[in-house]
Amino acid sequence: MLIKYANLPEGVVPMRRALMVAAASCLLALGAAACGDDDEAEPAGTSGDSQEQAALPEVEFTSIETDVPEGYDEPEPGDYRLAYLNPVQANEFLSTMGEAMRLETERLGGSMTELDAKGDVDTQVSQFNQLIAQDVDGIAVFALDPGSVAPAVERATEAGIELVTIDLTFESTEDIGQFGSQVWQRRDEAAYLGAQEMARRAGEGGQVATIDFAIKVPSIVYSIERGKHWAEQFGLEILGNASNPSDDIAGGQQAMTELLGKFPDMSGVIAYNDPSAIGAAAAARTQGNRDLVFGGQNGGSDALEAIKAGRQTYSARLDPISMGKAFSWGLYNLLEGKEVPKTVKAGAPEIVTEENVDQVKTWEQMLEEEYGG
Repeated sequence: MLIKYANLPEGVVPMRRALMVAAASCLLALGAAACGDDDEAEPAGTSGDSQEQAALPEVEFTSIETDVPEGYDEPEPGDYRLAYLNPVQANEFLSTMGEAMRLETERLGGSMTELDAKGDVDTQVSQFNQLIAQDVDGIAVFALDPGSVAPAVERATEAGIELVTIDLTFESTEDIGQFGSQVWQRRDEAAYLGAQEMARRAGEGGQVATIDFAIKVPSIVYSIERGKHWAEQFGLEILGNASNPSDDIAGGQQAMTELLGKFPDMSGVIAYNDPSAIGAAAAARTQGNRDLVFGGQNGGSDALEAIKAGRQTYSARLDPISMGKAFSWGLYNLLEGKEVPKTVKAGAPEIVTEENVDQVKTWEQMLEEEYGG
């Protein structure tokens, strides 16, 4: 199957334990808050706006994600005891995912326990073992380090506990070990849409750089690599990369300062998350450059506020509510003995810009609409 987006309207592999807490902070990219440039900002990427309507290469989205089904079939109600291993509950994206799972599980007649690892691998392993001892019916595992929880996955399977996970592998829809199913966040599609928006604004032949995270978390590495791939397909030139050392706005400023030193004539930045894009824009403003295009990913409240204020150009917004709901439906179906796909994908990503940001609801508002206050 091919999906055409060219003419749309605008709009963790195992690591050394010593690095695990630092690597966990990558998850905070989805909703992190940090100090940044407080100067009054003009809209980011204003000069690129004049090139938005330039003809772009017609690029079709082809991906392993394409033929993966979106979500699971709706299950029958039941009184099941589910659990969610949340790596960092303070994170807006991850807490939204957990809240959606809880609300959907309760709607189906069950109950859910959410345990917060606070970014610590040992804590998450201990919590996993705790849930096995409590003999819950099913667990949604968002692992800080898949290798570290592997023994607990085996014990849970032996105990008859159903398991689902997220973004375990990006190369196979079937090889997911002992998990019953995995949910993909649609990172490849988000990378495609972000590259398309960058090309609209920077223009074909625009020279752009990327910002990744200093800890090479597989999902972030994959997202940036796919962003580079699609950027080149849309006719952009990738100049180079700098790493955010701290996974926050300040780290984005530091990375952008490095990029500007190497590539002073660059047109824009594709960042792995919104805080990095916000920090990059702040660094550029400090040097008197307000005309670059700053693209991020996730689309949480930090991005919506920054786009409204002109401190970020666009964000490729993901759908954590559909992910949490999928956790619940997947576990229910497995517990009811139904066959489920080994891999499903979340709701479609979307591009948020200054043109549509006022119409975009926050995740909290979306949850209230679906489940009530």
